Amino acid sequence: MAAKKHQTGASSGLRLGTVLGAPVILAWSWFLAAFVITILFAPWVNTVRPDLGVWAWFVAFAYAVLLFGSVFLHELAHGVAGQFYGLKVAAIELNIWGGFTRFEPQAENPRDKAALTSFVISIVGPIVNIVLALLGWWCLSAVSPTSVPWLLLIAVTFANVALGAINLLPGIPLDGGWALQALMWRLTGSQYLGTIVASWVGRVIAVGFIGWSVITPLLAGERPDPLTVAWMSLIAIMLWFSAGDAATHAKRARKMETYDLSQVIQPAIAATWDADLADTLDYANTLGNAKERTLIVVLDQKGLPYGLVDRHAAAGRLAESLDQVPAGEVARPLAGWIGVPKDITAPHLLESLTHRPKAQFSLVMDENTLVGVIDLQEFFDELLAA
Repeated sequence: MAAKKHQTGASSGLRLGTVLGAPVILAWSWFLAAFVITILFAPWVNTVRPDLGVWAWFVAFAYAVLLFGSVFLHELAHGVAGQFYGLKVAAIELNIWGGFTRFEPQAENPRDKAALTSFVISIVGPIVNIVLALLGWWCLSAVSPTSVPWLLLIAVTFANVALGAINLLPGIPLDGGWALQALMWRLTGSQYLGTIVASWVGRVIAVGFIGWSVITPLLAGERPDPLTVAWMSLIAIMLWFSAGDAATHAKRARKMETYDLSQVIQPAIAATWDADLADTLDYANTLGNAKERTLIVVLDQKGLPYGLVDRHAAAGRLAESLDQVPAGEVARPLAGWIGVPKDITAPHLLESLTHRPKAQFSLVMDENTLVGVIDLQEFFDELLAA
């Protein structure tokens, strides 16, 4: 397993390989999660098998790996279901919260088909966890009680029960929440209403996680465990803000259903890193107009978008040099970006941005040709003003 160089617009972490034509990314935060799981699980292993000694820590870490293997199969199920309905998987990521499957923006679909697709994709992940739990329970009879395989099997079995059950809860961002959103979308014809309802249910569930960690031990006459309360609180915060983000995106999408995206698309061309700066500027100027100049996106040595030509810096560089100046020398890095087709609608752009929240620019493509750039801050300003 080797670290891949981080590409702008892609997730950061270890690239484990390719599945369904998309990269599988192990985010750096996974190692923190694996560390915490190992710390929490090792005392139980020591209690059941005190003879293992230091090996209990290796067993605990093996459980963390197997648990995230279950998460991977959960996300893979989302990807397979998406491909069945014609979606293209962009990436599968495993991180501190579990994982997520990101899809490329989809062309317009009839409401009924889009809602059904969303429902099926949402529900298959938890179903896989329940199936894994049943398989684990069945396999327990084949191993000796308290053996290392038994310890791992029983832990992974109950973990998959928890993963399946929790993800079926009907609140965004959990899978059950997106399934509820799809059902309401199908019944009412309003994707917006489905998202708002499911996001508020998600907030209620978030509060419930904290309440469960505090009230359950009190009812049993015990004091709440600080570590459990802290962990549940972190999960609740993630759920609360993710639900809020989903509601915000839904409100924006509702405003943007008839929004003319061409208002924020700036014309652009692509240039290689070593392209002659003067010639590139001259060509771009012939394509521009008095209102808006054509932007120049410089590609790196691998042919990937790197940055935008800074025209002010370019003028200064050309004034002080008599030699040919490569366009890449005056390019400002793009930071986060996402590629979109030229006929993408504003709602679909918003949908794609929910899976790439750190993107700052959208590169508009006509098949394999760059034709425009959307400054996403300008896009959101226009959206909020709509």
